[in-house]
Amino acid sequence: MSFWTLADAAGNVSTGCVFLRSAARKSLTQKEGEVLRGKLMKYLSASTLILLGVTLLGGPRLLQTQTTVGKILGRVSDATNADLFDVAITVTNAGTGISSRVKTDEYGKYVVESLLPGSYTIRAEGEGLKPNQVTGVKLEAAEDHTVNLVMESAKERILPRLARPKSISMAELAKVRTAGVSAVEVSDYVYGNYQGPLAPSPPHADINPRKAYIVFWKDVPYRLVFSHEGSYCPWLELPSGAGLSYQFFEGNTGWAELMNQWGRQEANSFVSVVESGPKRVWVRWTYFGVNIKTGQRAYRGTEDFWAYPNGLVVRRQEYETLLPGQYKGYSREPIELIGLCPVGKLWFDVLEKDPSTGDSHALAVLDVFSEKRYDVYWRHKPGTLLDSTHRRTGCAWQYLEDSPGVLMADTMVDGSPFCVFGDASGFRHDYTKLKDHTFVQEIWGSMSWDHWPIGWANSQGHEVNENSLKLYPNAFSTLGMDFFALPDTDEERGVYYSLIGVAGPDLEPARSAARKWLEKGQARIANNPDNGADLPATFPIKKAPTR
Repeated sequence: MSFWTLADAAGNVSTGCVFLRSAARKSLTQKEGEVLRGKLMKYLSASTLILLGVTLLGGPRLLQTQTTVGKILGRVSDATNADLFDVAITVTNAGTGISSRVKTDEYGKYVVESLLPGSYTIRAEGEGLKPNQVTGVKLEAAEDHTVNLVMESAKERILPRLARPKSISMAELAKVRTAGVSAVEVSDYVYGNYQGPLAPSPPHADINPRKAYIVFWKDVPYRLVFSHEGSYCPWLELPSGAGLSYQFFEGNTGWAELMNQWGRQEANSFVSVVESGPKRVWVRWTYFGVNIKTGQRAYRGTEDFWAYPNGLVVRRQEYETLLPGQYKGYSREPIELIGLCPVGKLWFDVLEKDPSTGDSHALAVLDVFSEKRYDVYWRHKPGTLLDSTHRRTGCAWQYLEDSPGVLMADTMVDGSPFCVFGDASGFRHDYTKLKDHTFVQEIWGSMSWDHWPIGWANSQGHEVNENSLKLYPNAFSTLGMDFFALPDTDEERGVYYSLIGVAGPDLEPARSAARKWLEKGQARIANNPDNGADLPATFPIKKAPTR
C-alpha cells in the first residue's frame, strides 16, 4: 500500500492511499504521476461529498436516535377535564438550555420528540389561561415520558351572559343567595339521604348520576329538583326531605316509560336552563318515552317550567308520537301526584296529621271556583309496615270531575305541594278524568314502592319491605288523571298548562291564586311565560330552616 500526499493550487493538503499490486510497483514517470494524481483527486472528492451528505442528513443523529433520544408527551385539560386546543408547550433541557416548542391538537395532546436524556422544564401557555410550569422532569435514554397538565383560566374566555353557568357542589349551593328565584346545575345531588352506590350504569344513570338542576327561591324553603338519577322528572322537595313529583307523559299501557335504565340516559332525557333568574327561571326538559326491554323510543315529550319569585311555577307540556297510528306510541296521562319519602321514612312520617283523629291527611282536592273540597285520610294499621284503613270527607267526587278547575295537594308536615289545572289551561273537564287512587280508580291506597336502585314508583318499581326501607327512598301515589274521552291523535296535538307550588296547612291562599290564574283564560295563559308571575304567594313567608 502506498500513501500519497497531494497539494492543490491553494496549498491545501489531502492524504490518501492506493492499493497497488506488488507486481505493479515501479518507478513512475512524471507524466504517469500526473495522471494517477488526477484520478486520485476525483476519488477523494467523491468520498468527501458522500461523507458530507451523510453528515448533513443526520447520519450520526440517526444512530443516536436509535440508542439515546426519547420523547415527552401528554394531554392538557382544564379543571372540568375538557381538552385544551392550541396550547403552546415549551420543553427546555436544564443542562443545555436548548428548547423545543409544539402546540396541542384538538384533543389537547402534544408530543415533543428527539430529546436527549436529562432534566427538563415543561411550560404550557395559552390565550386566556394561566401558565403552568413543571420542573425537574427526568428523561432517561430512549424513554417516552408522559406529563399531563391542567390549566386554569386567567379570565373568562366566554362571556358569562353567553355561556352556560358552571356546575357547583351542594355545599357551594348552600352558600348561594338569590334576589328572587334562580336555577343552578349541581354535580353531587342525591335524593332522600340515599347512601348506597350510584354505579354501574345501567341500571343507574349514565355519565354523572349525581348531576341535577335545582331551582331555589329567596323567600321560601322548598326547591324544584331535576335529578339525572330520577330521569330528570322534577319534584318539589321540602326541607324535611319529603317531596312531590308530578309525573310526565306516561305511555299507553306502560309500553313506553321513563323510569327505567333507558330513561336514565342523557340521550333519552335531558335538561336545559334557558333563563337562570333572578326575575324568572325558565327550564326546558326534553325526554323520550322508551320501552323497558329494548329502549325503543315511542314519543318525545317537551316540558317548560317558568318559576317566579312568588314561589310558583307554571308548567307547559306537549309531546309528539314517534310511532304514528300505533297505540303504544301515545300517552294519555301527563300528570300524577307521587309523594316522596327519604330513606327510612314512610307515608305516615311525612303526611300531616289530623289533630282530632291522628289520621294522615293523604289528599286534598279543591274546586277552584267554589268552596267545595274533597279529603282523603289514611290510618296506619297496627302490626303492619305500611298498610292503612281509609276514610274520605267533603263533596261528591263527581262534583270535582265536572269542575272547570281543580287544585290537588298532598298535605305534608312542612308544606302542601299542589297542582292546578282546568278548562282554561288545556285540561277541559269534559275529557279529563281524575283518579283518586284510594277510593275511585287504580286503588293503591297507601301502597308504597322503592325504585330499584333508587327513585320512586313506576317501571322497575319494587314494593317496600323492611329491608329496602333501610336502603332506599320510597314513594306513594294519591291521585292521577287521564284524557279518557280524547282520541290519541287529538290528545297528541294538545298543549297543556298547570300551576304548581307549595301551600301551608291552610290551602285557601292556594285556591285563591289558582282561581286568579284560571280566570285569565286561554288567551292569557297560552304562550305567555309570565302568566303566573303576578299571582299572590301561597306559602307563608318566613325564614327558611337549615336543610
